[in-house]
Amino acid sequence: MDVKNMTYVVQTPTCRLCNKTGTVEIPADGFFKWNFGMLIQDALPDLDKSLREQMMTGTHPSCWELMMHDEEDNE
Repeated sequence: MDVKNMTYVVQTPTCRLCNKTGTVEIPADGFFKWNFGMLIQDALPDLDKSLREQMMTGTHPSCWELMMHDEEDNE
């Protein structure tokens, strides 16, 4: 089995803003590297940074945009 061509659909943590989980499809080799301690940006360099953030914190890209928009309004 060639792990380089496989992908995983990973359930992400609960988002603090909307209280929902999500999923992200990622390459299996990057998933293994990240789980064995490699920094996520090194393990999954081709994955959009917003999806890497979702994998780590659960914050969906749309929720992140909403939070940043609200923060700009408060400044």
